[in-house]
Amino acid sequence: MKLEFTRDAVLSAIAECDDLGRKQFLADNGFEAAREYFLIHHGQAYDSKAVAGVAHRLVTGQRVRSADFQGGAAVADELRALGFTITGDADWTWDELLLACDVIATNEWRTVREDSDEVRNLSAYLREEQPLPAHSPEFRSPSSVHRKLEDLRSAHPDYTGATTRGGRATKAMAAAFAADYETMHRLASEVLKLGTESDEDTSVPGEASAAEIVTAAEGRVVRRLTTMRERDRGLRDAKLAQFRAAHQGRVFCEVCSFDFGKAYGAHGKGYAEVHHRVPLHVTDEVVNDLHDLIVLCANCHRMIHRRTPWLTPEELAALLH
Repeated sequence: MKLEFTRDAVLSAIAECDDLGRKQFLADNGFEAAREYFLIHHGQAYDSKAVAGVAHRLVTGQRVRSADFQGGAAVADELRALGFTITGDADWTWDELLLACDVIATNEWRTVREDSDEVRNLSAYLREEQPLPAHSPEFRSPSSVHRKLEDLRSAHPDYTGATTRGGRATKAMAAAFAADYETMHRLASEVLKLGTESDEDTSVPGEASAAEIVTAAEGRVVRRLTTMRERDRGLRDAKLAQFRAAHQGRVFCEVCSFDFGKAYGAHGKGYAEVHHRVPLHVTDEVVNDLHDLIVLCANCHRMIHRRTPWLTPEELAALLH
């Protein structure tokens, strides 16, 4: 069946979830927890299918349950059309599979316990790298990471037991590690390095990291492709020039007022980092102007990005003062 709902009805469904709590909201309305598609509203994640189903009830008076209609991409598209942010498909990406397979292969293809440091650390890293879906407690949780490790373990070419439903990409990654562990292990280390490095402009962990790792085991050949979010260096320079013009040639942090020139003399004069008020991983390709940027010191920049959801400059200033 096709659902009928409005933006106001969706907001009312969200409010109902807030009042009841997620667990009670799902139970009362006959829905399971989402695994792939989440509606993000004011920094919180909501199960998109359940919200849509309740919104339908509020508009039509007809109560529906999870089995009455299909969720997934169709419901996500309808919610996006009403202006809501939906996380989208949470399938494991190539770089995530690379890191997971490195864990299981390094353990010589033996089961890695769900409560192990390796699983917990990988879960925390993957959640930090994808801030939007990470609002959901299920996204790349230790339990889901453990399941994927088992998928990879059973996808090894020499595995003789019952295989799990890991998918084609999982099998390809396991085959690549089986064919050339040393090379694949090195690539995994490079992905981790890319995920934690930043440049002196605006790159920070989680905002600009390896987006895709493509491997091919045939002939023991490995291809590596990475994509980064493009930044306009000219826009950054223009922002700093505008700031200098407005402040008698000074450049300082708009949150804490730290001035690199005062602290480091000529070596630091004119230096600062520039932050996008709305992160690029949220906006994707967008035309920014100088009002979309803010001048920050390195400390404030890193504090904004320390945890998800990321702080706004105003929220950081409130913490500081």
